[in-house]
Amino acid sequence: MDDHAKQIDSQVAESILKSIRIPPCPEVVVALMEELRQPDVDFVKLVKLISGDVGLAATMLKMANSPFFALRNKVSSIQQAVSVLGLKNLTQIVRGSALQKALGGDKVAMERFWERSNLTAVVASHMAAQLDDIAREDAYTLGLFHDCGIPILMQQFPDYKEKLAAANQSAELVITIEDKCYSTNHAVVGHMLARNWCLPGHISQAVRVHHDHSIFTQPDEHSTPEVCALVAITIVAEHVAAAFLGRPDDAEWIISGQLAQDHLGISPEDMKDISEDALDELEEIRAYR
Repeated sequence: MDDHAKQIDSQVAESILKSIRIPPCPEVVVALMEELRQPDVDFVKLVKLISGDVGLAATMLKMANSPFFALRNKVSSIQQAVSVLGLKNLTQIVRGSALQKALGGDKVAMERFWERSNLTAVVASHMAAQLDDIAREDAYTLGLFHDCGIPILMQQFPDYKEKLAAANQSAELVITIEDKCYSTNHAVVGHMLARNWCLPGHISQAVRVHHDHSIFTQPDEHSTPEVCALVAITIVAEHVAAAFLGRPDDAEWIISGQLAQDHLGISPEDMKDISEDALDELEEIRAYR
């Protein structure tokens, strides 16, 4: 990690915690995640917990009945949905649904944010399935959570949305502009949320360093091979999602795109295949929504 990033972190971490509200992990999510970590999961308890949250229950039914699972007969109960989804998918949906609910924010801006985050998560999961030693659920979770600090800063600072729009047109990385304007950035804030929500340590660390490109050339003891691979996958996945949405390459991809591809051993031909393979799935997701 570069010296500037370390300086920012040590100087303002305490004031960030005091001045920026990090949404607490909802109680139902805490209870669900605790049960999902048990050696023998109590499915009756899971169904009761999910059924007690209308928004979460609706999300489960919608996902189970989505084209992804291609069920001949649609499910109509939470018990059926849990059976169809399986524990790994259930964990991802619980976290993602809770995150969207907790962060809220400007409806139009957040719809665009979540669309890109969700598409990035899908592509990241798809890529992880083709690589060794990277769990699909970890890639999906990082794809969904890597920019979760953005909505928090958007709610904290009235001019943040305008600054972010300008940053997206700039040759500078967005976190560089954030540091200049607010003495913190969305990677730091997102890392705090990830830790508060008890995400696995390697995922919360990946959130913290997903804009720190030195991890590919000079990783420290915290930026393990697993963390570096997850960050690289997310960078590539975000690029594919942005291209699908018709958005131009940003400074992140221009600066780190080749580093990420090299780290993963992805050739130009591989990039073309990844993009083409993801296209049908992303089109299906967009059509279903």
